[in-house]
Amino acid sequence: MALRKSVKVEDAIIGSFVLLALLYPIIVTLLIYEQKGKGSSREIDILRTAYLFLAGLEDCSPETASHLAQYMDVKLLRKLGGVGGLTRSCMENRRKVSGNVVVEEDIERTGKVILMEVEIKVKEKGMFKGSLRINLYGFKEGNTFKITEIEYVKGG
Repeated sequence: MALRKSVKVEDAIIGSFVLLALLYPIIVTLLIYEQKGKGSSREIDILRTAYLFLAGLEDCSPETASHLAQYMDVKLLRKLGGVGGLTRSCMENRRKVSGNVVVEEDIERTGKVILMEVEIKVKEKGMFKGSLRINLYGFKEGNTFKITEIEYVKGG
């Protein structure tokens, strides 16, 4: 009587829970790997660094601006005022975007062009005080990536 040959429903349920518990780390690892592959790439990281700098959410140093400038199109860099213009823009927005912020970004890829639309909402005492919208356009050709256009509109 010690060895039963029939499987009861309770045994099957307990066995399935044990199997799921053993497979849980593998499933979570696969989900994390899949999510990283979708939303993260070198180009997206460059665009993300650009809007974080322009919004004043990062260090507004000339070194960071010059690092960012190497990924910008020459015409765009001239339009923004070079490294000094980037730094001034960062400092101005840093004063305006202070406190808690909520960042929403939307990424669209069309062939070699990447569009990132970002809205940075400033919260003060639980209420939204204002927002800043930034649209960044990037172009990838071969192994090189350039930010071709940056548009930002201050919202109230």
